[in-house]
Amino acid sequence: MPDFPLPRLPSQWVHFSGWIDLGFAIGILLLILLMTIWWRQQTNQWFRIVVSVLLAAVVLCIGSYYFFQVPFHHVGCPEGCVGWRGFPRAIATLEADGSSRVYFLDFTLNLLLLWVLLLGTTIIWRLLALLFEWWRRPFRARLLFVLLVCILPWALLPRILEPPQPVPTGEQVRIAINAQRAAEFTYGVTGPWVHRMALEDIRETTSADQTDQRSRLEQPSMQVCLRGYTYFYLPWRRYRVSLDPTGVTALSISDTGLFGSCWEEE
Repeated sequence: MPDFPLPRLPSQWVHFSGWIDLGFAIGILLLILLMTIWWRQQTNQWFRIVVSVLLAAVVLCIGSYYFFQVPFHHVGCPEGCVGWRGFPRAIATLEADGSSRVYFLDFTLNLLLLWVLLLGTTIIWRLLALLFEWWRRPFRARLLFVLLVCILPWALLPRILEPPQPVPTGEQVRIAINAQRAAEFTYGVTGPWVHRMALEDIRETTSADQTDQRSRLEQPSMQVCLRGYTYFYLPWRRYRVSLDPTGVTALSISDTGLFGSCWEEE
């Protein structure tokens, strides 16, 4: 059969999505329509609810540009790869010099995804409130309901969803796992405050072999940059873990802050 490839989407509008995502977007719009109809059958305030959720999705989509980012990195590509911004889908590229470019269609698709997720969440809240018989409960019971059902699940999202991060390949997989385990268990970074560690970059440095002071052999050692997320999936700090030349034993960990290069010395 003859091959009829789809035309390429305009590069100035889209970078991360393709024609398959167009069908995905249509499915999301159908879900939003069905949820809107459901809310219209429930209350006369359905329009305010749907529009308010849309505005919240816009805020989250814009916020994901600043809070969720994978900088220019060398994970899986020794020559260097362009990073990205946005969550749950990427909406902008992030170059080595720190410059970014937002793509309209990628932004729109991420917005639709957030809109349908938030709208679905409001329906779940509505159903649970009906089961809870909200209108009969005292103020303290309602407050506890809001805390446990509406706030706590969002606060603990880092323990549920994987953050955006580059995908290591080959030997880098083992190095990344060892660094994350060292940060979590050896140095106790994760706990009540930092809930999730995300890989940002891996680099190889040279250090003198301390086992042979006379020859002062220069051996390669590994450094791994990790980003820690706290409640509500807010980025908290970044950590640089240094490993021995074998990439097995962690030698040290440094708090590098949240901004600037992870490789800059304090």
